[in-house]
Amino acid sequence: MRSTLKSELFKDSIYQKKYSKDFLTHELIENKIEIDTPDVSGVINELQLNGMFVVMKDIHAPKGYRFEVSNNFSVFVLHFGISGSYRYTPNEKKNPLLEIPDFHYNMFYLPHTNGILEYKGTPRRTLEIVFTLGLIKELVGDTYNHVLERIDGAVKNDKPFVFWKRPRPISSELGQVLEDIIACPFTGQLKKTYLQSKITTLLLDILIEFNGNLKPEPKIKLPKADIDRIRMVERHIKSNLKETLPISELSTIAGFNSTKLKRDFKRLHGTTIYKYITQLRMKKASALIRNEGFTIAQAAYEVGYGNPQHFTNAFKRTMGYLPSELKK
Repeated sequence: MRSTLKSELFKDSIYQKKYSKDFLTHELIENKIEIDTPDVSGVINELQLNGMFVVMKDIHAPKGYRFEVSNNFSVFVLHFGISGSYRYTPNEKKNPLLEIPDFHYNMFYLPHTNGILEYKGTPRRTLEIVFTLGLIKELVGDTYNHVLERIDGAVKNDKPFVFWKRPRPISSELGQVLEDIIACPFTGQLKKTYLQSKITTLLLDILIEFNGNLKPEPKIKLPKADIDRIRMVERHIKSNLKETLPISELSTIAGFNSTKLKRDFKRLHGTTIYKYITQLRMKKASALIRNEGFTIAQAAYEVGYGNPQHFTNAFKRTMGYLPSELKK
């Protein structure tokens, strides 16, 4: 199994990687790629667990960036666009096979990969889990045909398949799971066991959801104009995490009174606006500490906390572990 990526981001403009059959391994294999060009900077972290290959990108690219990609094997890909957008266009097609916008996810099957990957938005943060049919058969056993009966034809006929016509939004609960994976504070065997368990559970939840065995998400009955205004508030929050962000200011941006904003925001996100802001602050702080070498006090200041101890307490409540564990 071999992948080839072509891009000016890589030395000699090409990056090739070989994998064991079905990504099988008894070890945790890690690789870190640092990118520093005039237009693109950031880091790509790769992890190979038993039966799966995980790619985490944290890239700053105001103009976007793209890869030419080819694989000589069939894969399933579960892609989470935490920030920024993603698009894959096969070489033989004029239009994209799939597009995933900011804060959405989708899963897809590619019998052959040969095309263009395009990323837009900055910062561009993604979590991608790549695996083969072998892992699905191992996870669901005799229920394989039932679980994947809706894509069985695509697999048998060697045709690409996108699980959801419309990408799914990343809920606050799912976002927390993704951050737990990205910011895993452990090392060695404990890290391998933790991530293998966490990602396996995530994959099973997604497969069950697709198969229709979970209750459908309640439809959000908000006018499009109101949703658009809440999106304006979201963008303002993401761009101003260092500020105090009082509800009165956010209400003015939305053009709602504070009661309506808090109510509709919770209906749309499944969490309160205060918890949403705190989660974003902790995610940003985690990235600053882990990837940028910030001290806890520096990271706290960058996300609006003047008191590092207050920040540490909030971080522990939100993330489930202390920020100091990110430095181990």
